[in-house]
Amino acid sequence: METNVQLQGELQAQIMSALWKIDHGTVEQVRSALPPRYRSAYTTVQTVLNRLATRGMLVRKKAGNAIVYKPAFSEAEYISRAVEQALATASVEARSAVLAQLIGDLSDDSVEALRQRADAIAAERAKRDK
Repeated sequence: METNVQLQGELQAQIMSALWKIDHGTVEQVRSALPPRYRSAYTTVQTVLNRLATRGMLVRKKAGNAIVYKPAFSEAEYISRAVEQALATASVEARSAVLAQLIGDLSDDSVEALRQRADAIAAERAKRDK
């Protein structure tokens, strides 16, 4: 399922960040994991969680009388999808410039770690394509 991963507002971003940290939680657990300035009313957090679930960003499961929310994808997958969506309509030159800038800003150790991760992804892709 292709999901629009663009977060709509700071509270959605804070809720997703909290869930990535705690892995899953009820409305109250998510609300408690939010930074104090974002601890809205219970019903506000519940509404945002339900909207995120409707958009495919969260999975809901019933656990007794409560509903437990869990991110549908990791933070890294979210960032990857967001970057892909942002670059989708950009020209080849703009995409290349953005990626080169991001990589160029990395430390040598980070570039090496990125190279190793890219090699591992390529190896996985080669296995799948056989």
